[in-house]
Amino acid sequence: METFKSKTEFIDEVEAGVRAIFTAYMKNSSVPPATVFRLEGFIQAGCVLGIFTEDEAKKMIQSAWEVVFAQPFPDSATKSIMIPTMMQRAPVHPSTKVSNKSVPKKSG
Repeated sequence: METFKSKTEFIDEVEAGVRAIFTAYMKNSSVPPATVFRLEGFIQAGCVLGIFTEDEAKKMIQSAWEVVFAQPFPDSATKSIMIPTMMQRAPVHPSTKVSNKSVPKKSG
């Protein structure tokens, strides 16, 4: 675990973490949910410790989003400290193949 010598180091680490997550999404890489939740907790701790306000934290996340994706930040993510996720849906395939031949016909 890293020890920070100043508030600036803490803020730099948070900003780098948010950018890293968004950059991974931009490259269609997956990010473990625990990584996102851990960073959100880290950000919350920064607010509780007075390193930055909740509004500053939200703006930090929004700014990283807009730099990495070059698009507006989702409105749904502006209400609380949250790192929006952008993951591709996993393909869904039936686990077994059902054909008409395997279904018994009703008799008379």
